[in-house]
Amino acid sequence: MTLSVRFQQGTLSVPLGPENTVAELQQHLETQTGLVARKQKIMSSGKVISGRAGTLAAAGVKPGAKLMLLAAAGTASQGANALEAARLGRQQALERGRQQLTDQARQRGIAVASASAAAASSVAASMAQRAASWAKTGIAALRDLKLTQLPPELFDPSTAPCIRVLDCGGNALTSLPQCISQLTALQRLRLSINRLADDGMPWQLLAGLSQLVVLAADDNCLTTVPECVSGLTRLQKLSLNGNKIASLPSTMSGLQHLWVLSLRGNQLPALPPALGSCSQLEELDVRDNQLAALPAELGQLSSLKALFADNNRLRTVPPALLSGCPALATLSLHGNPLTAEELREVPGWLQFDERRRTKYDKQVGMKVLSGGFDEGADINSFEHWNT
Repeated sequence: MTLSVRFQQGTLSVPLGPENTVAELQQHLETQTGLVARKQKIMSSGKVISGRAGTLAAAGVKPGAKLMLLAAAGTASQGANALEAARLGRQQALERGRQQLTDQARQRGIAVASASAAAASSVAASMAQRAASWAKTGIAALRDLKLTQLPPELFDPSTAPCIRVLDCGGNALTSLPQCISQLTALQRLRLSINRLADDGMPWQLLAGLSQLVVLAADDNCLTTVPECVSGLTRLQKLSLNGNKIASLPSTMSGLQHLWVLSLRGNQLPALPPALGSCSQLEELDVRDNQLAALPAELGQLSSLKALFADNNRLRTVPPALLSGCPALATLSLHGNPLTAEELREVPGWLQFDERRRTKYDKQVGMKVLSGGFDEGADINSFEHWNT
């Protein structure tokens, strides 16, 4: 039996029979959509079946049944929802633009291939004009141009050594060329909203860019971060949100100048203890992953000011994190099976609480407060955590 599951604007096919369990259905849906089981709200004949024990048949799912999958209410913070909505909006806008080009070509009776060739020719002509300014300003802005590969003008011997900033986000890149290593002065590289998979991301070559301080590759198709990331010794910000990363190497400890590490919306079940050696780290964002625990070694981060770990599977936090991070004043744990009352029972809470109250009072005094006083965790556990 193949189940038909309506999700967002499409329909998913799940090859399961009535003898399979609801849990197996949720695991299949998590694999296909990236929506973790605890956030799934599955409707069958007007009833919610997600989270039930037993088989699909016992839940009333009959052969040929049509199900609906929704994201469970209250599973993400407003900020996370806003960021996700913005990401989806950008992707949808790009797809609409591509579709409009295709439709226009068909209406004029022009083959899609011819239209693509014409567009490529137009882009190539403009690249020659842009290249002159790249060498003068050191900034190559290639955002939202529907590029499938980086233009060769970027790597001209008279241009490549001058490039300090390269922004090629919002394109259709599936790989970076070997000649990326020629950008020896590159300091900021932005690759977000492309189609880069592991085999198209030349981490070893990027590690050779000795001036690189910012690397952003959000909303791609990466599943891992290799050990050679330790070669990015001057990196200050690493942003890999919205990928499918399931593991981090212990060599992350080599990023001794890292200030910001953002890994929101991946598939991480754990963080390496080696992160505790990133002595300059000030902000860590691991929201919307599958973390069941945080390593106690994070308590070694004397510079850490903010930790965002909403929407994971955390039931506690290590006491060393609360007592051992003297700069930590922002801790967000909403959407975890950890209540504010339980958090207050963790040893080290009083030290942390004093720091966050001092920060809050200072914001009030300076009239720059962006939100109300936040306990850091939810008052009550969500119903879907009754497992």
